Amino acid sequence: MTLLRIGLLALLLALFGHSAQAAPQKTERIEAELVPMSAWAAPGSTAIVAIRQKIAPGWHTYWRNPGDSGGPTSLIWRLQNGYSAGDILWPTPGRQRLMNLVNYGYEGEVFLPVPIQVPTSAKPGQIIPLTVEALFLVCSDQLCVPEPLTLSADLPIRSDAAP
Repeated sequence: MTLLRIGLLALLLALFGHSAQAAPQKTERIEAELVPMSAWAAPGSTAIVAIRQKIAPGWHTYWRNPGDSGGPTSLIWRLQNGYSAGDILWPTPGRQRLMNLVNYGYEGEVFLPVPIQVPTSAKPGQIIPLTVEALFLVCSDQLCVPEPLTLSADLPIRSDAAP
């Protein structure tokens, strides 16, 4: 009987133990959301959250060094006092050619990880709202459109290390 209870508890934690996040934000060209990479964070730790981009077919966004044209995704974080966001940990981009130009960026789906420093003063049991104003430059072969989106997620604080 105890094994059954432990199994049920593990199943419930797997199903409902993840942090809450707002619904993805969408435009005609891009869908984006803020995705915590672990279910919680501990005081004094670094949590990784990712900006997930799902880019429409025929469109792309840019890497930190966009190449001959374009511009990278920019982020402005709104965090509680003591919390701080690091720089995007840019994944390797694809090469995009347009006539004589060479650009670097992303198509399809990409995750842009960002470290969030959790202060040692964070209290277990708190749920910390994370909000970022993201500006994506989304381009096709003919057109570039700046797409500003506000993304948010909640980060629970626990005393133990996150998985």
